[in-house]
Amino acid sequence: MPFETRLFIKTGLVYLLLTFVVGATLLALEAWHVAIPFIVGVEHGHLGFVGWLVNVVIGVALWMFPLDRSRFPDRQGRYPSHVPMWCFGLLNVGLVLRLGLEPPVALGNGSPLLGAGLILSGLLQLAAIVLFVSIVWHRTRGPRAPAEQSAA
Repeated sequence: MPFETRLFIKTGLVYLLLTFVVGATLLALEAWHVAIPFIVGVEHGHLGFVGWLVNVVIGVALWMFPLDRSRFPDRQGRYPSHVPMWCFGLLNVGLVLRLGLEPPVALGNGSPLLGAGLILSGLLQLAAIVLFVSIVWHRTRGPRAPAEQSAA
């Protein structure tokens, strides 16, 4: 299993654990009738969805999708490793920024600088997904034509 795949999956597992720790804490606070700002639930969702699910999906896709031997013949069909590493960095830096900046902005305590940081976090995550799509797009081809199969 390539390093990039393991990195995405293990990071996703850490986020999964954090999601359940936060969820259990929120449940305990609710049982004790402690008021929790709505944004904490939103952040809990992002922690689980982007942190766990998206990281794991990208990791598994990088590992399982067919290699693209025509595009990267010198690498036996494997993408250049710096591309998924950029994807990993952009996705997770964007998520951490969002988790830190969205609560004060949503609660009206944020400055314009925090708002700009929040916008940046979304753009970083978008860039990560664009990179991911660029990696796997050509790896999701249809069945080969009979002439292509006999030549391979």
